[in-house]
This record gives sequence, C-alpha cells and structure tokens, in this order.
Amino acid sequence: MHKIDVEQGSLEWHRLRQGKVTGTTLKSALGSPKVQETLMYKIIAERMTEPQISDLSSSAVTRGREIEPIARRAVIAKTGINFVETGMLVSDAIDDFAFSPDSIFEDEKGNVIGGLEIKCPDSKKHIEYCIKGELPKDYVDQVKAPFLMSDDIEWWYFASFDDRSYELPLFLLKVTRSDWETINDDREKLRKFVARVANQHAQITF
Repeated sequence: MHKIDVEQGSLEWHRLRQGKVTGTTLKSALGSPKVQETLMYKIIAERMTEPQISDLSSSAVTRGREIEPIARRAVIAKTGINFVETGMLVSDAIDDFAFSPDSIFEDEKGNVIGGLEIKCPDSKKHIEYCIKGELPKDYVDQVKAPFLMSDDIEWWYFASFDDRSYELPLFLLKVTRSDWETINDDREKLRKFVARVANQHAQITF
C-alpha cells in the first residue's frame, strides 16, 4: 500500500480514482453477482471516459465538509493520536483498488497503521449511532477497506460528530483487525472481481 498526496475532490484526485474500486464502492464489489455486474459497467465506463465530476453541493454535504476539520480535532483531543490528512491510499497487492481516508496515523517508520473515518450526520442519526454503539452497517465496508488493503493496518476509528449536540457531540468506535473474520475471503473475492472487470474491458476494446 502506498500514499498519494493529492487534494481530495480535485480533478487530479478524480482522475486517480477513475475506474477503480474505492471505499465507497467496495460494498458493491463484494456484493451479489447482480450488484457486481452493475458496478462493473460503471467502472468500465469510467475507464473509457473523462472524469464525470458531480457537484455535490447539498446543504448536508456542504456542512459535512465544513465540520470535518472540527470533528478531526475533537477526535485528536479525545484519543491523543496525531491523525493527519492524506489524499489517497492505493493497494500494492490488489489491482485497481484505492481508498481515500479522512485521516491516517503513521508509525515511526512511516507505515500507515491506523486511521479515521468521519461522519457528520444529522442529530437524529448521530444519536442513533450513540445509542446503538456499533459500527453503522452503511459504513462497514468503508472501515473494512484499509484492512483489506494492507496487513500493516492495526486499527481504524469510526467517528460520528454533531457539534449541535452540547451533551454528546462525539461518538467514537475503535475497530481492530481481530474484528474482521472474512478479510482473506474478501480479498480473494475482490481480486476476482477486478480481474473480471479488466477482462471484460479488454474484450470490448481489443
């Protein structure tokens, strides 16, 4: 696994993730044959076109972008871990697999061993996360992604942050490698999927 320092959301960032399985599409890549097929069409289309950049400017998305740095500081204050930002992590073992973390943590050798997934939901959803006290199913695969990518990853935090909640603004959950029982099976399934995509792409273009 290696880092690429690029601004998330930039044109270069979009180009780098174009035609790859990412943290947000990993669930589909590991899904049913029908779900995989739909993702395959999308990935091949991306490889044959220029980046299609959607203007995600809804109030919720805009607010999330504004609040994320505050959430990161809250997590750092809570954990004492010096999380830093990076543009993208790219797998060296699985072709066309990239992940854009919200933050990472590196050991003294410069190896990424941990990181952080931040969500800034509405207050109702935030309280749901706090009460349930578990990794929300919608984000399981995003948190699983770095563990699939590298055996160096030891842990990853999931954070839900709501600055409007004056009693409990931060929900924090630490996930470790031992929490995943299907890493090897998922890696093999992902390898087969990306190979299928590459093969289908080659068939229709050569």
